[in-house]
Amino acid sequence: MLRPIRLSDLRQMPGQTQEVHFRQFFPGFESLTPVEGSLQASHRGHFLEVSAEARTIVTLTCHRCLQQFNHRLHLQVEEIILIREPSPEPPPLELELRDEEDLLESLPPNGELDIEDWMYQHLHLEMPHQLPCRPDCPGIVVEAAAPPPVDPRWSALAALLKDSPHP
Repeated sequence: MLRPIRLSDLRQMPGQTQEVHFRQFFPGFESLTPVEGSLQASHRGHFLEVSAEARTIVTLTCHRCLQQFNHRLHLQVEEIILIREPSPEPPPLELELRDEEDLLESLPPNGELDIEDWMYQHLHLEMPHQLPCRPDCPGIVVEAAAPPPVDPRWSALAALLKDSPHP
């Protein structure tokens, strides 16, 4: 289990940077192999610079033929997290984008970075939306079905339909 990084501890580290290496399964993220990688968090005064690289193998379902197959997942991500006090006023009912800062994630100055949750989110964002098991996957093969058997109770009507000319 990865422990969260407290921003107050991070400021006291050499270079205000902490590097964490891990090899583990993440709760809620199904993978065949443990997620192996590293994460580096650097305190830069008004923002936190976080970068990570990780690898694992996941089992996916082909969107064409519905067969399961293994896929190598490689994560390489960098993110800037603002360090600022949360706004005391509640958000307006009508959401308006005031500036670009509304699009950024933020932490309070005395907060902590939950590494496990951060990695979990980015691993899920890295999952492919649609992926065939192979480039030439034909999809589900539909076999021509034989006509359904006629209920014997309707055989007299079926015989009439065969004998009469109809358009």
